[in-house]
Amino acid sequence: MRRIVGAHALALLGLLAVAQPAAAALSNKELEAQASAIDARVGALEKRMNQSLVELQQQIDTSRQELRSLRGQIEEARHQLETLQQQQRDLYGDLDRRLLLLENGGAAAAAGTPPTAPDVMFADEQSVYGDAFAALKANRYEDAVKGFQLYLTKYPKGPRADSATYWLGEAQYVQQDYTNALKSFQGVAAFPESRKLPDSLLKIGYCQYELKAFKNARASLQKLISTYPDSDAAKLAQARIAKMNDEGR
Repeated sequence: MRRIVGAHALALLGLLAVAQPAAAALSNKELEAQASAIDARVGALEKRMNQSLVELQQQIDTSRQELRSLRGQIEEARHQLETLQQQQRDLYGDLDRRLLLLENGGAAAAAGTPPTAPDVMFADEQSVYGDAFAALKANRYEDAVKGFQLYLTKYPKGPRADSATYWLGEAQYVQQDYTNALKSFQGVAAFPESRKLPDSLLKIGYCQYELKAFKNARASLQKLISTYPDSDAAKLAQARIAKMNDEGR
């Protein structure tokens, strides 16, 4: 009887010994499966996060490009407006001078005296400037350059020498002759009372920018802002500096 009981006990112990490794093996497989599932979920989550970050960066880049484009459009619109306003002021000035010339000529004719030499010189000076300015308005920039150069040769200290110097630079700038345009805009400084000084400083910065002299361009624009802070040109200078900052220049 004792032998039978002992045999049964040994058999039971054998079964337990076999069952324990099987249970342990099953538990390890489940853990590995769970770990794999977690890894897969983490991988999918990281992929979605990376994709979202890429899309967000693309949106930021697009927004920056749109902002730079809008700034450029605003800058150009402001410049065109200022140019038109200046042209209008110049035209009014020309009209006033023409009326004055007509009045003087009429008075001289009524008195039976011929026009004086200054009157003739004034009429010629006005004609040379008017022809050059008309060429500029008609987009005949080469003719405008020649016309303003002629004016400055004949009347270097004429009443519109500062404007002729500035518009000479504009005609050269439009033709992308930035080197000569820079010299012309710098020449406006020879007329310390000129209303063209703020605009000439702005265009000096623009020319230096186009010539890739970015350090000089920034210095010129900063000088404009500090010297004429309330001018329209100063606002355009601030916009160009912001553009340079965006470009890392």
